[in-house]
Amino acid sequence: MADLPSIGFIGLGAMGNPMSGHLVAGGCQVSGFDIDAGNMAKAVGRGVTQATSASEVGSNAEIVQLCLPSMAVVELTIDALLTTLQPGSIIVDHSTISPDLAESLETKCAAKQITFLDAPLSGATQGAEAGTLAVMVGGDEAAYQRCLPLFEIIGDHVFHLGAVGNGQCMKLCQNLILVSTLTGLLESRQLAESVGVDTAKFLDVMDACLAPKGVLAITRPKLVDGTIDNTINGIEMITKDITLVRKLAEKNGQHLPVMNKVQSMFAKANESGYSAYDLFAWPELLKSGLFDEF
Repeated sequence: MADLPSIGFIGLGAMGNPMSGHLVAGGCQVSGFDIDAGNMAKAVGRGVTQATSASEVGSNAEIVQLCLPSMAVVELTIDALLTTLQPGSIIVDHSTISPDLAESLETKCAAKQITFLDAPLSGATQGAEAGTLAVMVGGDEAAYQRCLPLFEIIGDHVFHLGAVGNGQCMKLCQNLILVSTLTGLLESRQLAESVGVDTAKFLDVMDACLAPKGVLAITRPKLVDGTIDNTINGIEMITKDITLVRKLAEKNGQHLPVMNKVQSMFAKANESGYSAYDLFAWPELLKSGLFDEF
């Protein structure tokens, strides 16, 4: 793919590292940056050229992709990029942020003649490693078409959803379904175990029933081995995402009582010293009495 533009990639963690590697394997020249030296070294091992800062990435790229952990970091990174990116460049944000922030960033970028696309992802680290992510894109059609070959390298389902912010809205809808399903699955497992059904049998039954098989495929290993470290769905990250869902619902006059309850429970867990735990610590939190008031 010699006609692909020069690419910058900022945020080379669990998602961004394999994504950048797929871009290199797909024929892209990728300049990357991450504040974590270990992440940066792994990316270099995948063929990414090391940059020393976000602004340096901007000076060497026509399209810059971001995969960052928080809205504050996204804003700071884009501010740095806008000091070096040339007019006509594109910023693609794969992070999960609020639709309002996405719209604000589009306006800020447009003032510098730079196009902003929001393109959040679904598929977790497994999808990033396999190159099978779902990519939900909001923004300018021409910029979307220019970036489509890149999206097709990192994912196998790519959706253009209209205006900037719509990608984030769809990601938040997906997160609401996922978090509600996962917490329901964990509580169901606890109920089954309380009457003597072991986890392996529980999972076999769920596989044969209407439970979402995609969720079970991701969660089965952790349900079996019982690990609760922050490796897939960290409570701090989920709290951020589900809080964005709640704010979006409130802004649009939507009362979602189940989501409100779930968000309140995650917020309490996050504030009570469990932010570094994985979602799979949920049964331990239930047993601790943390959620008795709910």
